[in-house]
Amino acid sequence: MIQLFSFFFIASTCTVLTGNFFLNLFLNRNNKYEFSFSEKGMYGLIILSFISLFANFFYKIDYFVTSILFLIPATFIIINLKNISKKFIKKVIIHSIIISLVACIIIAFDNVQRPDGGTYHLPYTKIINDYKIFLGVANLNPFFGVTSIFQYTSAIYNNFLFKDIGIVIPLALLAGFFIDYFFRQFFLNKNSDDFFYKFYIFSIISYFFIEMNRYSDYGNDNPAHIYFFYLLSLVLRKDFILSDKTNFKLFTLFSLFCFLNRPFLILSLFFPIFYWFKNKLYLSFKSFPFFSLLFLFLWVVKSFLTTGCGIYPLSITCNDKLSWYSSKPTFRIAAKSVSQFSELHAKGWKYIINRVDYQNYSVKSEEKKKYLENFNWLNLEWIKRHSFTIKKKIDIFIIYLFIVGLFIYLFKDNKKKIKLSSFKDLRLSSFFIISLIGVLLLIYKFPLGRYGTSYMVLIIVCLLYPLFYYLFNQSTPERIYKILFTFIVILSIVALAKNFKRIIINYEAGYNGAPWPRIYDHNFEIKGSSKKDNLPMKFNTINKNGIIDLHYIVSTNFYLSQRVTLCLYNKSPCAQSSENFDNFSIENKKGYYLIKLKK
Repeated sequence: MIQLFSFFFIASTCTVLTGNFFLNLFLNRNNKYEFSFSEKGMYGLIILSFISLFANFFYKIDYFVTSILFLIPATFIIINLKNISKKFIKKVIIHSIIISLVACIIIAFDNVQRPDGGTYHLPYTKIINDYKIFLGVANLNPFFGVTSIFQYTSAIYNNFLFKDIGIVIPLALLAGFFIDYFFRQFFLNKNSDDFFYKFYIFSIISYFFIEMNRYSDYGNDNPAHIYFFYLLSLVLRKDFILSDKTNFKLFTLFSLFCFLNRPFLILSLFFPIFYWFKNKLYLSFKSFPFFSLLFLFLWVVKSFLTTGCGIYPLSITCNDKLSWYSSKPTFRIAAKSVSQFSELHAKGWKYIINRVDYQNYSVKSEEKKKYLENFNWLNLEWIKRHSFTIKKKIDIFIIYLFIVGLFIYLFKDNKKKIKLSSFKDLRLSSFFIISLIGVLLLIYKFPLGRYGTSYMVLIIVCLLYPLFYYLFNQSTPERIYKILFTFIVILSIVALAKNFKRIIINYEAGYNGAPWPRIYDHNFEIKGSSKKDNLPMKFNTINKNGIIDLHYIVSTNFYLSQRVTLCLYNKSPCAQSSENFDNFSIENKKGYYLIKLKK
């Protein structure tokens, strides 16, 4: 546990100083908005992601490259040595201690997200660490084409100090930064008369403790939702002036990062576009978000090189002329097959759920088309077996907010005459429209709760806010704050108890790498495990063209193979199945590996 805390302390300090360094470079000195250390940490994660993505075009993200993580803070200290005060150092240390404690509680003796973490998150991170950008790598596993920018974030934390276990650090750090930021906003604005902002901050803190308090819940979805929640808080904050050119460019970057983590949150891009026109920022060349556009450009180029598509698996963005891509159904990388499989899986097509049959988009095409059209999939069977993925994300949260509302009503100020208050808030209207569109897209295309968590939470906040606005007007700010504070304390205690219970039960576990999450092998119970557990695993291997060893687990149909044993962070490149390996050859051109399809 000492190593766990120490690594998080160092990682938090370096990440915050990285964010601080770049903010000092780009922020206008006349800017009155003061970023908290947690915001600087969240910004630092974005900058490190960009560095990792950019560098991977030329280098594998190995120990040498990841040393950048330490060079940036060192550069900041050297440049600003005369201006760094003891007070600043003290604040950084205290902040890092807080973040480290939160991260340790969240991550200790927990698992990586299953099965996606072992199927393509960790295997792709391993590829980033071991190779320069790998052309056509999605042929090995089509879900390598839908990886998140956070795989690049994770990769850059595998450095000479943290080594391989460093890849699990960024997600826990982000959780710490996130809750620290929202906590501070709640306490620092306890007397705020902005009811919507107060209710929003309270709701997000509550949701974190209800649904986002375990590391095993964090995959590619939660980082996107966290940045989306943070983005909306900036919209609501009166001190973050979006007409300011620098603020707008940073806001755009945060919005883009939501999209790069989870493309389903594409609606987050609406906000910078809206403020771009609303504040007439297009009139100023200095307000143009060049860095964000560069980031997006690199991401699209990366996607073309790894999948053959600008946005995978969107077929209209793909190019059949590329040697590593084909839209023909016989090739696993075909975007239409991946898109169709994902939609059918989300909508409970029995042949996939029962692992009976799915080969590609051309097989049983008419049957699948009929199943998907006119909401034929939305039946009692789907509601019974699959709607829980949505319900479990919001059911407790909704009940909880009604209980909070009941307590506010019970402890209202009886001296005030109860009357229905009217209100107008453009922010509420815009939030509601965005969340409604997001929820409708979720239901129409991919009805999986984890995809649209932030949309669902936001629409609940918007729908219940009129009730809470009415209740807030029936009591004093002090009384309301005490009630909200009490509920947050209760929730935090429950979340802590839940995590401490896991830590206490597994404290004697002796698996390799304990108490860190298991990144090599999780086919055993944590409690009672030995040092021989969670060691690097060996899978089946095929050498292609005398150039590279491809590792795989089974040789059956990729889409229907059992996800029991997973690639995780073992030798790369690793694929779940080898059933398509005869469809391509591999070439090495000037240090870049290229998968060439036998079209």
